[in-house]
Amino acid sequence: MDQAGIQQRVASGLGRAAQILGVQGVQYRPSGPMSPLSVIHATPMVAFDVDASFGMVKPLGWGVPTEYALTNTNDVQVGDVLSASGSVYFVARVEAMRPALCVPCMRVVSITGVTGSPGQVAEGCPAAIWMKSHGDRDGSIMPGSERPGQFMMFLPLLPSMNILSYMSVFDDLGGSYTIVSVENSAFGVRCLMTTQQV
Repeated sequence: MDQAGIQQRVASGLGRAAQILGVQGVQYRPSGPMSPLSVIHATPMVAFDVDASFGMVKPLGWGVPTEYALTNTNDVQVGDVLSASGSVYFVARVEAMRPALCVPCMRVVSITGVTGSPGQVAEGCPAAIWMKSHGDRDGSIMPGSERPGQFMMFLPLLPSMNILSYMSVFDDLGGSYTIVSVENSAFGVRCLMTTQQV
């Protein structure tokens, strides 16, 4: 059985379906964490849905951090960024004969180093930031101090990006966070963060 040949035909079939259901998109293949959307890699037809069957019957729900991309997957890799119809997604998983798993990104972030090692770690990076909980008390005895909110941030798997605990994150809406813990995986980078207290 020619597994590679079958996979190529399935990927091409996904691309033909995207020609019918999708829109013209933009694909980026970042070479690093600094301005990862500066160079366009391709302009494929693409459609997104929360269901891998692409029935297009329901929108993305609140707090649901993944969607599937209907596109020709012959030239799609983990870490690629896809943009279509004003929305941005990063590719978290590509498997043979399946649509690509993507994370919708609603924020653009910059990340700076921990104390003692200043400097920009990432800039202009698409990210998904979801509220996790109100968090725990920070131990402050200052009058009026509040519990810092806890958030989960998802980042694409980018070359040369090394995220560590205690780094600072700044988003395009003026929000600022401190990274508490980091999980690096084949899907990308997942960070637990708290809001920075002023």
